[in-house]
Amino acid sequence: MNDQPAALRTVEVDADVYDVLERTATSRGTDINGALRYLTEAPTPRTVSDDED
Repeated sequence: MNDQPAALRTVEVDADVYDVLERTATSRGTDINGALRYLTEAPTPRTVSDDED
């Protein structure tokens, strides 16, 4: 968990990105900030490197 204090940040995004955030927020029952938090905290799939075969 992150122990740093919360900070206010403004992020400018393209209209297409905003559309994705808005649809994610709607589908998750949250606002844009909640959608951003969900997308940044979601686990990413592990990729298999060539030497792991």
